[in-house]
Amino acid sequence: MAGTGEFMEQGPQPGQRAPVLLGLAGVLALLALYVLPAAARRPAWPDFKPPATGCQAGVRTVRHAGGAALGAGSYEPCLVDTGMTTGEPGLAISRDGALLRSVAKGPAGVAVSSDNGASWTRRVLPAGTQVAIPDGYLDPVTDRYFYSGMGNTPVYASDDKGVTWRKGTFDSAQRYDWNRVFSGAPVVRRAAGYPTNIYYCNMTLPAGFFTGARCFKSVDGGATFKTSGADPFKQGDCRNFTQPQGSGPGRGVVDPRDGAIYLPVHFCGTVEVAISRDEGVTWTHKVVDRMRGSGSQGILNSIASPAWRKQLMSGRGNPVTAEMAAGQFSDAIAMDASGRLYLAWVDEAYTPVLSWSGDNGRTWSKPAPFGPPGVVQTVLLSLAVTPEGRVGASYYGSTDRQTWTGYLAVSDNPTATVPTFETAAVTPAGRPLMPEACCWASGAQEYTAARWAPDGSLWAAFAATTPKGDAEGVLGRLIRR
Repeated sequence: MAGTGEFMEQGPQPGQRAPVLLGLAGVLALLALYVLPAAARRPAWPDFKPPATGCQAGVRTVRHAGGAALGAGSYEPCLVDTGMTTGEPGLAISRDGALLRSVAKGPAGVAVSSDNGASWTRRVLPAGTQVAIPDGYLDPVTDRYFYSGMGNTPVYASDDKGVTWRKGTFDSAQRYDWNRVFSGAPVVRRAAGYPTNIYYCNMTLPAGFFTGARCFKSVDGGATFKTSGADPFKQGDCRNFTQPQGSGPGRGVVDPRDGAIYLPVHFCGTVEVAISRDEGVTWTHKVVDRMRGSGSQGILNSIASPAWRKQLMSGRGNPVTAEMAAGQFSDAIAMDASGRLYLAWVDEAYTPVLSWSGDNGRTWSKPAPFGPPGVVQTVLLSLAVTPEGRVGASYYGSTDRQTWTGYLAVSDNPTATVPTFETAAVTPAGRPLMPEACCWASGAQEYTAARWAPDGSLWAAFAATTPKGDAEGVLGRLIRR
């Protein structure tokens, strides 16, 4: 058409050139500041050292409080290599102390050890099982193990540590990402049948930063899951458009006294807890902390990271850095036998912090930082609490923002105004799990998994990056000496 042809032949008008020129200037500035200097100083390939199973003889945790070291602690750090490649790490520990670490790949399965990691058996998952966002959870009441993967896929249950599996079905396909299974007492106790409710919560469609969350409930031990009720949050609930408009909820915890559900959520620039007192039919929200930065802050900080630029110029793909992953929740909330709640997250200074509530989530303590001296950045924090109220935590940490390794931390006085922690790296000095920028260089790594064992030792699942292909599945452990 003539009108269309005339329009296409016109060049940019003077008023239209400014945005184009500004954009080109921005690209040139980025090239001059970051890409060209990195290319001129092309770094050597990361120095990969295979993880070695063993404890660090003579090494103890560091006792610290308020950022100051207080001397040597009482735990010895250890590392266990499963010898299997891994996706994102899940971990469950049975009542008899067996370790069930998911997900092993090639073929997909669960790595099981009954001798504290001295030997491992691969229990293969059913054919076609999804291995993205692999979640392994063990019901502490029945010792039944549940495995789930990303998307509209089944939940598999096993009563024999993965020797045999049963498939659970859902009443809705509104399952996309960040799946988490947890269990707890029903509001009204059942006289017969499976004793606990099994809950499954995840991000819904559409995907990405514009998603909501939905929870499902099973009253028959994971055979059938039905939508529990209203969504804890949904697309459009976030009105702050400087922040991501959706997020995946972390694993919930259920109060055994009244069946109340507490679901941690990092949503719309806030750290909050979604609470349901009717098994997921309705939800209320309690904001615990607010983030001052915008949702783009992690991307901007990643661009400014020398480690990430070095990694990219070495030919290592890493689409999600530690700065981008700082707000992700997985095992972020826990409860002790008294009903006290604990919530942990990584704050805007990339420091792990802990808050607690003694009144069923109505009020929360001021967040207390618990990073050890010398660790300048942390990510992918996980929390575990004993019935007595001893706190355990796992995360990846860095002392130089260049390399990363796994850390384990323990506190016997987590409710103190300034709690004391004991912390140690699970690898010896000079042998990090990631000798490069965290976190996706060897496939997606979006969480760690801390768990207390019946013998009182603290375990956690981590991953070690490799020169090519999937990460190596490892575990860290703290043993009291």
